[in-house]
Amino acid sequence: MTDHIRQTLEDGILRLTKTNVESRQGVSLSVLAGLSAAFDRVRQSPEIRCVVIDAAGDGFHNGAVMLGELADDWNDLTPADYRKIIDLGHGVGRQIAACEVPVIGIAPTGGLGGGLELLCRSDLVYTTDGARFSFPEVTLGLVAGWGGTQWAGRLVPFRKAQEFLLLGEEIDGRAAEDWGLVTRSFADAAALDAHVVKVTERFKRCAPVSVKWHKECLRALWQKSLTEGEAVEAVAVPAAMETRAWFGPTAAFFEGKGWDYTKNEAIEA
Repeated sequence: MTDHIRQTLEDGILRLTKTNVESRQGVSLSVLAGLSAAFDRVRQSPEIRCVVIDAAGDGFHNGAVMLGELADDWNDLTPADYRKIIDLGHGVGRQIAACEVPVIGIAPTGGLGGGLELLCRSDLVYTTDGARFSFPEVTLGLVAGWGGTQWAGRLVPFRKAQEFLLLGEEIDGRAAEDWGLVTRSFADAAALDAHVVKVTERFKRCAPVSVKWHKECLRALWQKSLTEGEAVEAVAVPAAMETRAWFGPTAAFFEGKGWDYTKNEAIEA
């Protein structure tokens, strides 16, 4: 199977780039396998403090393209094949969402279908005003089944989610930001890239143990009741404090300074 995920690790940032340009960075079996292996690597590599997912070419995240990989003739596809597609997509999506370090999705020109569904699992998603986003499944006789109905349906106000998913129409990057589908939209790719640099630099000031537990508490916000979520917080606080990672940074804070967790030293605020 051709490797369609390029991995580069620099200064604690693991960049995962889809490189199957022939399918406009579509989500193939190779892409899913590559992403899955990469997030296994993150779990085993404490030096990685942030993951960035982007796409080669024009930076568009296309949908699933593995139908032809499972059968030469679509008539030969079986219910087991359909379920395999869903399970693979959900599996990688859960790896992204459960990652203990921040995951940033970059989509300069947008995404659709399965590509957009995996972006929805990222902690932060950045795009440009001219990007295009859609779930075209309803126009194809399919269902946005890698979490599109559930993740986009939670990120976006319900009435907007109904329109977005039931009509299968495109929205631009500005609307995607207004609706909450992406974190922020920028005028152009240069402004997007500059902001991502600022964000990854900012994560140097964020304690890895605190990021991990904040992500766990935010997951509880979606998945659990208020009482259950508060219980997660009650576990998170002592678990983070028991590491004593807060000693140096808190002392520096009272002196009007910040803390660089990559160097474990005080810095100017």
